[in-house]
Order: sequence, then structure tokens, then C-alpha cells
Amino acid sequence: MATEQPQPPAAPGQSHESRRHEDRTLVIKGGKICFGQAAIDCTILDVSPHGARVRTDVMMALPESVILRFNGGGVFACRVQWARGTEAGFAFEQPEPLIDAAAASAARSALAALPADDMRAAIGTLRSMRFFDDPALAKAAEDAETAYLRFKASLQARIGHSGP
Repeated sequence: MATEQPQPPAAPGQSHESRRHEDRTLVIKGGKICFGQAAIDCTILDVSPHGARVRTDVMMALPESVILRFNGGGVFACRVQWARGTEAGFAFEQPEPLIDAAAASAARSALAALPADDMRAAIGTLRSMRFFDDPALAKAAEDAETAYLRFKASLQARIGHSGP
């Protein structure tokens, strides 16, 4: 089980938070900490490219390795770095999220729709699974949808067509 790691005292006027090597982004998002057969609800308080800080409703002992699931997407294998009270800090084992079975199925369906030039169906499939936890993928999908609608509107204007 992971235990609270002793930390050296902060320098006068310096909090433990200010000693971090990278900035965190405040997110306040629901999630689950999964290990063994357990799935514990948590609130993800903030994230950085290499980890997350979470809070649960109850104090608990955590194993050294867990899976952190963000509600609406993102599944990460993590190492527990520290745990104090109802809060814990996790380090991501790898910077990219794991792909679970549902997300992998959605990605395959979206990919299958692309050869038929059905980009909107591909994006719709991913959106229905709340798959856009990857900011680069979300931006690319948004850009593709915008380009498609602009192209369609230009063609409609060219032929004097009004309507869908």
C-alpha cells in the first residue's frame, strides 16, 4: 500500500505547492480511482502533463499503482506519489491516456466511416463516446467540421442552393 511520503520542510515563505517543477491546471472534474475490484469516486482537482491531484469523500489506503478514469474520457495508469487525508497525488505512468475497450471500439467505428467520406459520422461517433479528452484530436475534429461546413456552404452559394 502507498503511504504518505515524508517531505522536507518548505523554506520560509514557500508552500509545498510552490516547489512543484511544473504548473498544474485546475480542473475540478469527476473521476474514479480503480484498483483490484474497487472503483472509488473522486474529484480530480488539478492536472499537469505528468500527473493529477485528486480528492475522495473518505480516507483510504491506496495501492502503489491505480487506474485514474476521468469522467467523459481519459484513462491513465498511475503511481501513487503521496496520500494525505482524503487527497492523493498521482504520477501518470505515460503521458498519453490508455485506450479502454469502449474507446477502442469507437475509434474503429470512426475509422471505418472515413473511407466512405463520412467525416461527420466519424466525429459524431467519437463525440457520442465523449472521446475528445485529447485536446489535439478535439481541435482537429473541430477544424475538420468547420472546413466541411464552409465547403458545403460555398458549394451551395455557387449553385444558388438554399437549404440543407
